[in-house]
Amino acid sequence: MGNCCAVEGAVDHWIYVKSGDRKGLGTGASLRMVVQDARNQQSPEIRLDVHFKNDFERGKTDVFDARSLEGFGDLTRVELWRDGGSGPADWYCEAIVVNNRRTEKCFYFPVMRWLVPNQRHRIEQFDTMLPQLDPNKEQRAKELEAKRELYQYGQSGPDLPVQVSSLPADEQFSDEFKCDIINAQYQLIAKSMISRLPATPWDSLEELTNVYTPAMPEPQGLDRWSNDLCFGAQRLIGCNPTMVRQCTDLPENMGVTAEMLRPFLEGWTMKQIIEAKRLFVVDLKILKNLPTVNSKKLCAPIGLFFVTGDKQFVPIAIQLSQNIAPDNPVFLPNDPPFTWLLAKMWFNNSDAQVHRALSHFAFTHLLMESICVVTHRHLSTSHPIFKLLAPHFLFLPAINARGLDQLMNPGGWTDRTTTLGRDGIYDLIRRGAEEWRMDVHGTFPKELESRGVLDQRILPNYSYRDDGMLLYKAIEAYVNKIIRHYYDNPDKIKEDFEIQNWVGEMSLAKEDGGAGIKGIPGQGKFRRVEEIIMVCTSIIFTCSVQHAAVNFPQYHEYAFPPNYPSVLNKTPPTDRHPRSEEDIIAALPDKATTLEIMSMTKLFSTRPPKSLGEWEFQWQYDPFALKAEKEFKEDLRKASQIIHDRNQERDEVIRYFYLDPQNITNNICV
Repeated sequence: MGNCCAVEGAVDHWIYVKSGDRKGLGTGASLRMVVQDARNQQSPEIRLDVHFKNDFERGKTDVFDARSLEGFGDLTRVELWRDGGSGPADWYCEAIVVNNRRTEKCFYFPVMRWLVPNQRHRIEQFDTMLPQLDPNKEQRAKELEAKRELYQYGQSGPDLPVQVSSLPADEQFSDEFKCDIINAQYQLIAKSMISRLPATPWDSLEELTNVYTPAMPEPQGLDRWSNDLCFGAQRLIGCNPTMVRQCTDLPENMGVTAEMLRPFLEGWTMKQIIEAKRLFVVDLKILKNLPTVNSKKLCAPIGLFFVTGDKQFVPIAIQLSQNIAPDNPVFLPNDPPFTWLLAKMWFNNSDAQVHRALSHFAFTHLLMESICVVTHRHLSTSHPIFKLLAPHFLFLPAINARGLDQLMNPGGWTDRTTTLGRDGIYDLIRRGAEEWRMDVHGTFPKELESRGVLDQRILPNYSYRDDGMLLYKAIEAYVNKIIRHYYDNPDKIKEDFEIQNWVGEMSLAKEDGGAGIKGIPGQGKFRRVEEIIMVCTSIIFTCSVQHAAVNFPQYHEYAFPPNYPSVLNKTPPTDRHPRSEEDIIAALPDKATTLEIMSMTKLFSTRPPKSLGEWEFQWQYDPFALKAEKEFKEDLRKASQIIHDRNQERDEVIRYFYLDPQNITNNICV
């Protein structure tokens, strides 16, 4: 609300009313209110209306004098209602602040509700309390009942994560034009001054490298795509840094032997390498037998990686399919150069499908929308956990609905620019979502531990892990303060029926009417404060840090197709015979498809101005929560400085800026 004490005058009290920045808002109605102080003294009805002026316009703050409040003490409650007016039937009020000019005290009443004509709403100061402590229980129950009618479950397809069936008004974008993805893509292409490219093959790699302009500049991948160090670094700091695992034995379904790998192990034996925890694997078996667009070829590869004596992470073997067969060779770094390059391209094409479908879309966008919907269904706007999580769910259902409509439509962008296409991606999401658990895959340290890479001594230069842990600890500390404050004894957890309904429906299987989130502690019932802390920390981390890690590097990875191809033509190599640049060119997407990939990933990688901890809307007003927020921001500032210092010391290939808090958004905004 800014400085609520800025208006000078002779009256005792000023009343500030902030209208929400919501689509379609603006009303000519008048607002009426009654205030109550700590002595239970109630004011007469106060009419908030200025003649010959349109009050309560979208995103505006209106100021009114209240001459009837002389002699009132500290205010504890407002009761407000509105007449029909000449505007929309509903109006969203963000907050009301009453300023006592004599004492210079401000009293904050966060409304955060749609006000329908002639319906009274009671709002307590700070409006942050557990349901069993709320003096307005009946009002709160009715509001939640109405929210459950608005937030019904739906699915984009059978067995996919649940989403909201239709967008409520709360979820509509405040700026519709900015969120028209296709329109934005056309504008970017026009700004880039790249003419519409024909659907014809590239003549050479040189022709491809000359296509970039200041609006769509040369991506980092252009200079790195052929380098083994950079190929290894993609597993650690690329847009899909969650696949590498510690390898404790050579894979049984990989036709590789210790003798084959000996030239790449710097004189060490395979047994020594494994015991020293310097052998790692990426196994994309989840891709086996998936449908593809126009029967394009898709590999389900296995890659082995090695930590060298100077702590470089390099590939030492690639097998493009899961079975050992004469036409499924193991490709090695000493193969003919273009043969090895082609094997790496097909490996990355497979990795890109996992990134698009799972690491990015399913495990951040879709699963977090499932939790967003159940949050709206069972946690009141007044609940402290709703206020904690709300900034991280902002516009998520609208983002997903727009993406599904404009990118995942049949024959649309996804079908044109990925090997799997829409149907294959949905099938892959079904496979991945079936395995996903919040207590493993959704909890950052546990996810790292499950892959054997939590210990920073094991895999050096894993910047995604190292920077991510800094931020996980900062978020966990912030959540810990908030949760322990409101649940200062176990009985409050037991008696909080909203939080129990929330976790119960979150854990409930989709076929039984729930959100179907697996791995929630307590088996659908919270008993300990640590369980609530874990769930809330995981949600905030996923919506902010994890999404930043898998979203914002996309342009630098995808925009030069040889580096990280989302779609390839022809067939993967089935022998280790020499290849040429012509074979590389023949496999690449055509010019028009390349431009589509470039422009859309550029949009995906464009970060909105608000960084982690800088809220689009103010949800917290309770002084304790505001203090915790301030401390959280200070922890983020310190983490940002540490990451900055780390990048000064890191080799250029492994510098990692995406998890600097200044480059992370609060919510899944793209």
